[in-house]
Amino acid sequence: MSWGQVAGAGSHANLWIFFTASVAGFLCWFLGETVLYSRLFSYFHGPTGTLELLPTMSAVYFLQIVNSYVASGAFLLFLHARKRVPWIMGGCTLMFQGYLDATLLAGLSLIAIAVVPSSPIRLGLVYAVGVLGAGCIIASFFLLWGARLPAGNWLRWIYDRPSMTSFRTARPAQYMKLYALRFLIVIGAGFALYGQFRSFHIGVPLMQTLALTPFIVAVGNSPFSPGGIGTTQLVFTLAFARFAGKDDLFALSLAVTAFNLVVRIPMGLAMGAPLATEVVEVESQFAPRRSVGQL
Repeated sequence: MSWGQVAGAGSHANLWIFFTASVAGFLCWFLGETVLYSRLFSYFHGPTGTLELLPTMSAVYFLQIVNSYVASGAFLLFLHARKRVPWIMGGCTLMFQGYLDATLLAGLSLIAIAVVPSSPIRLGLVYAVGVLGAGCIIASFFLLWGARLPAGNWLRWIYDRPSMTSFRTARPAQYMKLYALRFLIVIGAGFALYGQFRSFHIGVPLMQTLALTPFIVAVGNSPFSPGGIGTTQLVFTLAFARFAGKDDLFALSLAVTAFNLVVRIPMGLAMGAPLATEVVEVESQFAPRRSVGQL
């Protein structure tokens, strides 16, 4: 595969379809996650409106250019500055949502394997079963039997940690609502991906696209590459290899990565001022402590 072949594959794409599908997918992610995290924070740290969270979400999406761990720092800053949530407790709340995401994606992967047995995602069957099993054990611990353990038990010590309030106080109805919101986001991302394939004349069936979407979402959100660069290309060229040539798949993956980068940069520039205000507010909390220590 040469760069000339990649450029040739890209030149035949329908850019209007690609742009429409990409914008729809991005809005699905951005608006969907704004609602999702506003619900998450409202459940455990006080009422949080979607408009209140928009500047922070913009900062999160901009910082995802670096990686997802750095982006999570914007959430922690928001929780600490606006909701007075301790840093570790805020981190555990984000961990709770990550736990829900992992179990949902594992469950969707198992459904995809059952519905579309020929999907390449079948290779991850054992991992999906393991993640879902571990998720069920964690849920049962916090919902059913963790509070019944004796005070000296080390598991009871974990259960009682103040920072674990989201795990400890979450109710089944809240689990279901957060699962439902993430499910809608993933399905929307699957349809957007199908449109992107069509724009490059790649004939991946809709069911195959939806079946592989949980895996693509999981890899795309991994913290191991900035902005998904590299991992996106790897997933596209391997997972969909039987539906198109490497040049077409690589060209599409580059277009997807480029779009994701271009659309995030203006968000960071626009939301730099609100984020800086919160940083100054947090900095002012530590200033008196330093002054006392210097006396």
